[in-house]
Amino acid sequence: MGILLLVPGFMLPLCHQTVSEPYYLILDRAVKEYFLPDGDKSEGLRLLKEACYQNDDSPDLLCYNAGVLLLRENRREEALEYFEKAQSLHDIPLYRTAVRTTELQLQQGGSGNFRKKADAIVLACQRKDEQAIQLVETALAEDSEKRLQQFASQPLIQDCLNSLDSEKGEELESRIMAIRNEMPDYESELRGIELNQHPLNRLWNPFWKYGQNPGGFPAVEAWAATLDAARRGSAGAAEGAARRFFSLPELRGSDQGVALRRAGALLILQDPFFDGVRSGGLKALAQSNL
Repeated sequence: MGILLLVPGFMLPLCHQTVSEPYYLILDRAVKEYFLPDGDKSEGLRLLKEACYQNDDSPDLLCYNAGVLLLRENRREEALEYFEKAQSLHDIPLYRTAVRTTELQLQQGGSGNFRKKADAIVLACQRKDEQAIQLVETALAEDSEKRLQQFASQPLIQDCLNSLDSEKGEELESRIMAIRNEMPDYESELRGIELNQHPLNRLWNPFWKYGQNPGGFPAVEAWAATLDAARRGSAGAAEGAARRFFSLPELRGSDQGVALRRAGALLILQDPFFDGVRSGGLKALAQSNL
């Protein structure tokens, strides 16, 4: 079906060729571009972002992985867009968790003006300048960003207002206490989500094609075991699990098997997630599967 292209005075159908390519071939190209030293990270992202909206095979997984790489680039708002797209295509816990975690990170991070505004409050407090009252009042306003509200409601800022001995400062105390009670502890919520997250924990995901439980899927189980061992910092267990993964018969003798083995090998060699367990044996094993 064509897309409608709006032109002043006209509405023209703009037809496009739908990409119809196995998802693992797209992942294979994207992971090589993004993770290999001589690759082009922007090209890897382009491949996934384009396929997210145009590919027929597993577009949700391609959207999800585009979001993962955008998070690596600290482009959280864009990442959220792709996680939400993945969830809209296939509503599974992995995608829901990615959406919620990214939303919390955005809420916690605030805008680029946060540091400037927070520094101004601290400086005014240090100088015992009554301008601090106005700055805090602005920070506590309903239209202020949440992170700045939370900062301005800390006990240290309350002490600052008390030291200025102002009626206006006393009036702000009730607002400060209300904000402390109503604002969630984003750090704790983020930690809780990450602890209960899908075993891949927002790592590049070539295997959960439909977000299924790993039981009964040997490649998924072996890869999850490799990741779990790496997360625990167990180099021996990581090497053993990776060896099982690479030796699976279903990952041999097909384009899909080669692509998935290569993706796993590149992640082991290049992704910081594996830095703590990248033994000589694990590196040699991964290199032999490129």
